Amino acid sequence: MKVAIHQPEHFPYLGYFQKMEKADLFIILDDVKFKKNNFQNRNRFLNKSGKEEWFTLPVEKKANSKLIKDVKIGQDFGWKKKIIKQININFGLDLDILNNIYNSDSLCISNLRSIDYCRLNLNIQTPYIMSSDLNIKASKSDLLVKLCKEVNATHYISGSGGTEYLDMNLFVSNKIHIEIFNPKLKDYYTALCHI
Repeated sequence: MKVAIHQPEHFPYLGYFQKMEKADLFIILDDVKFKKNNFQNRNRFLNKSGKEEWFTLPVEKKANSKLIKDVKIGQDFGWKKKIIKQININFGLDLDILNNIYNSDSLCISNLRSIDYCRLNLNIQTPYIMSSDLNIKASKSDLLVKLCKEVNATHYISGSGGTEYLDMNLFVSNKIHIEIFNPKLKDYYTALCHI
């Protein structure tokens, strides 16, 4: 069984879904530390004028000290109306869908809803589970290997950046083959640009 693992990003880029599609099971890594202003709470696109725009979900103070699954979205002082308008104007997403995606105080839930929207529209059937449901305590390569072993994976699909930080010997000694995945992309903007 081939497994891919990735953090829950906000309306991820197309490569995220290409990697998901190559896997038999996708594990959403929600029980690791949150990194503010990474793609966990924001993303970007080219607007109708051809200029790059970011759309960002504000998060609570001290979010960097929490696991992704525990991060709350920041108080709404107008950001929700702005982001919904921004996405609606540039991508024509239905307002009810957008309201549902942003109708949560949990960053992880909003991200999962954005991932589900993209999966549906990209016709990706790969099932996913949450790493927090597996309750594995480890870090770095050891965490990835233990997650793979827990679901009986024989192959781990890694992004090309994995070659810089993965302990390859740990995978080999656990009889898990590593496949390096290189997405086929025109750009690294949100998958909304390709739906």
